[in-house]
Amino acid sequence: MKRVVLVDDEQSILDALLRCLDEIDADLFSFNSPQKALDFCQDYEPHLIISDQRMPLMNGSEMLIQIKEKWPACQCILLSAYHDFDAVADAFNNQVIEKYICKPWDNDELTFIVEKAISETSKPETDILDNDKQVQENGQAFHGMISSSPLMQSVFERIEKASTANVPIFITGETGTGKELVAKACHEESYRANEPFIPVNCANFLENLIESQLFGHKKGAFTGADSDSKGLFKVAGKGTLFLDEVTTLPLSLQAKLLRVIQEREFSPLGSHNLEPFHAQLITASSTSLLSAVKAGEFREDLFYRLNVLVINLPPLRDRGHDIAQLAEHMCQRVALEQSKDINGFTPEAMVLLESYSWPGNIRQLENFIHSMVALSSETLISDTLCQQGLDQFSDLTPESSASVVTVPVEVEATSPIAEAVPTAVIKSESVSAPKIKPLRDVERETIEQAIDHCDGNIPKAAALLEVSPSTIYRKMQAWESQVSDK
Repeated sequence: MKRVVLVDDEQSILDALLRCLDEIDADLFSFNSPQKALDFCQDYEPHLIISDQRMPLMNGSEMLIQIKEKWPACQCILLSAYHDFDAVADAFNNQVIEKYICKPWDNDELTFIVEKAISETSKPETDILDNDKQVQENGQAFHGMISSSPLMQSVFERIEKASTANVPIFITGETGTGKELVAKACHEESYRANEPFIPVNCANFLENLIESQLFGHKKGAFTGADSDSKGLFKVAGKGTLFLDEVTTLPLSLQAKLLRVIQEREFSPLGSHNLEPFHAQLITASSTSLLSAVKAGEFREDLFYRLNVLVINLPPLRDRGHDIAQLAEHMCQRVALEQSKDINGFTPEAMVLLESYSWPGNIRQLENFIHSMVALSSETLISDTLCQQGLDQFSDLTPESSASVVTVPVEVEATSPIAEAVPTAVIKSESVSAPKIKPLRDVERETIEQAIDHCDGNIPKAAALLEVSPSTIYRKMQAWESQVSDK
C-alpha cells in the first residue's frame, strides 16, 4: 500500500482531507505539525505528501525540502490559498512540489489529483527506462506534439506538473512554436478536461469592445448594448481560458485582469455584482514579459501574478531530429488529405530540411510541407523541390535563411546522417562541419556537471536543469546498468 502523509496545523482541515480521501487505495497518515511529519518520514518512506503552506514554526515548503532530500521520488502537493503565489512559484521552480491545490478545494478534483499522483509513483522503474529508450528512438506523441528531443521531454514533464496547479500558467516561446497546443495539453491533462477550453488571441480584440468581450456586459451598459452578453471569463466556466499574446492588452485592462487573478471574481460592464471566476487561466506571449515591463507596456504587479508557472518552448531549430519526425508525420497527413501517393522525402531532401533554421518554427514547417506535397509529382519529395521552396523564404528572412548546400555524400534511407547534421544553417562558405557528439553523451555530461556544481546535491542539480530529481536518478541507474552489462 502506498503511504499518503497529510500535514496541516488545523485539525478540521485534516479531518476534511481524511474524509475526502477515505476510499483511495493508500494508507493515510495525518499530522498536525510539520515536525511530527518529519519524524515519521525519517523511518518510513512517503509516496505522497499533502501539506499546508502556512504553519507555525515551519512552513510547508521548508518541510517538503527536507523530505525530498531523503526521499527524492516522493510526490509532494502543496495546499494553500490564492494569495500565496510567491511561495507556490518558488516551490514549483525549485522542484519541491509536483502539484498545488488551492483552498477551498473541490473534493472530486482533489481525489483526481491524488489518484493520478499515486499512479505515477506506482510505475515500475524498468517500464520508465524502457519508455525513455523508446522515446529517444521513435519520439513521443504527447497530446498531438511529436518529439524525441530532451528539451521537449522536459516541456511534457512541466505540462504534467502544471496541469493540476490551479495557479496561472505562462507559456513563452517564439512565434509558431505551438503555444496553443501546450495550453490545450495542460487543459487535457487536468481535472478540467471535460470542461470548455477557450483560446483567444488578445491581439485580435476590438479596442473599443475588449472589456466587454472579456467580462461581458449588461443591457444598456453602452451604446449598442441591446441585451446582456456573457464574456469569455463567464463562458470558460470551470474549464480553461487561454489568453495568447497577453502583452497586447491595454494597461487599463491589465489592472482588471490582475484583480480577477487575485480575487477570483469579476464584474460585467454595467453591473455592480461580482461573479466568481472558476476557470484555469493560461497566458502566453511570443515576447518576453520582462521586456514588456521594462518598456512600460506591461504592469509589473501583473507580471509577478502571471509568471508563477512558466513553460518555455524551445525553437524548432534546437530540437534536433524532431524536424525529420515532424516533416514525415506532416507529409503523411497532408498527402492523405490531398489524396496524393507521396511517401515522404528523399534522404538528400531531409538533410536540407534539418539544415534549415526554420525561423517561423512549426507553423512555417507545416506550411512548407503543404506546398511541397501540392507541388510534388513523385512518390518522394526531392531535394531540388525542397531547395526551391526554401529559397522562397530567403527574401522574407535573409538574416536567418542563408543558402543551404546538399551534403555531397550518398545517403541511405535509414542512415543516421539526419541526426548528425547540426540544426544551425550550413552556409555555402562553410569548410568543415563541427564534431558532433551523440545526444546521450551531451545529456550525461550536462547532468554530471550540474551535480558536481551542486557538490553532489541531486535535488539542487535537478532544479538547475529544470527536471525532477527522480529523472536524474532514473538516468543514473540506466548508466550503471549499461556499465554492468558491458
